[in-house]
Amino acid sequence: MPPSRALSLHRFVYRVLTIRLLCMAVVIALLTAGVVYMTEQRQLRDQVVADTRIEMDLLVSRTMDIIATTGMDRLTAFRRALDERVAVRTDREKGRYVFVSFSSLDDADIDERRDSGYDLAGAVDRFVASQASIRPAAGKWSEIVMLGERMHVHVGIPLLDPGQHRVGTVQAIFAPSEQTRAALRTALRRAVGLSVLIVLATCSLLYPVIVHLVAKLTRFSRNLLEANLDTLTLLASAIAKRDSDTDAHNFRVTLYAVRLAETMGVAGDQIQSLIKGAFLHDVGKIGIPDAILLKEGRLSEEEYGLMRQHVRHGVDIIGGSEWLRDAMAVVAGHHEKFDGSGYPQGRVGEAIPLLARIFAVVDVFDALTSQRPYKEPFSFETAMTILQQASGTHFDPTVLAAFTTIAPELYRRWAGREDQGIRDALKAVLVRSFSDGAMVLY
Repeated sequence: MPPSRALSLHRFVYRVLTIRLLCMAVVIALLTAGVVYMTEQRQLRDQVVADTRIEMDLLVSRTMDIIATTGMDRLTAFRRALDERVAVRTDREKGRYVFVSFSSLDDADIDERRDSGYDLAGAVDRFVASQASIRPAAGKWSEIVMLGERMHVHVGIPLLDPGQHRVGTVQAIFAPSEQTRAALRTALRRAVGLSVLIVLATCSLLYPVIVHLVAKLTRFSRNLLEANLDTLTLLASAIAKRDSDTDAHNFRVTLYAVRLAETMGVAGDQIQSLIKGAFLHDVGKIGIPDAILLKEGRLSEEEYGLMRQHVRHGVDIIGGSEWLRDAMAVVAGHHEKFDGSGYPQGRVGEAIPLLARIFAVVDVFDALTSQRPYKEPFSFETAMTILQQASGTHFDPTVLAAFTTIAPELYRRWAGREDQGIRDALKAVLVRSFSDGAMVLY
């Protein structure tokens, strides 16, 4: 593989790995941030509930003390105890209660306190009004509510007398302080940043390992591809020797076929199939007896029928190979003719695969312009005249028209050549056509 191809492949691998690792980092960071956010919310709610229970225990205890020492009724005693607790509570670092209410079991005694100085007092009032018809469960409960786009904690705590009998319920809305909210945001940023750093560190450690493994896979893929192409070339050469021909014919028709396919805009994977078919179009001749294959002069009708069996033999041979199976279009169809007079199936027009129609043109062109034991090469003009006379009968007119535009250049460069130059040109075509195929292994 040329350096430019290898460099392109490495860049492709690096780009894909980098993009995927970055995407993974972002996804993990977002998931981590979500988990941390939910965890922090839960911890805050649990802490507020715990603090509220302590406050309520103190409030209940003080209420019961007042009732026992003064004989006040429960509501009056609760109000006095609440005033005392509000007066002594000076810890505002975590936040403050912006709403507190007391209700007895039968709702005969109801009292509430609101923080009128709170900047979201209106939002708190609307929320309380919307909850007026909701009866809390007997146990403690809590929920996160957003008031004025700010997080609040709504809690309910049962009031128990010394005998652990429920005598009422206290509801409260707790507003976390700016310090608490800032601490939460800081914790979130710290967690996200830490998760990103962990992911990046992990990716940094994995990246060279993955690149090294991919590089080994690339070399393995390239070596496997080169082995397959070498086997393909050697098999084509063996077929040519079997037919008392040189492998230069296979080289030339492959070059012609690829150039024609590119001119017609055939896709890259189809060009790979065309190359395989061009090399192996006569592989079935391995199954033809020497007496027929090497006979000088014209074949009898029976012998010609046996010779035509080489197409079926070729289909059987390549059908057993997963890598060569896509050459079937050329191997099975290179003797079909556009008007249906060909063999083995007598297909007509576009029922013949395009690759077979392309190969049919270049195969005959090379046969006409090459020297054979039984003939001298025809001139370019004569060869093109013969091809044009068979347009619409043997050849697809559209394919032949495309070939006509490039035929002069192909004839000038490659006609009749058997030197090392044509081998080097074919190798370059193979590299260009198959090197990207190694990526399929990724």
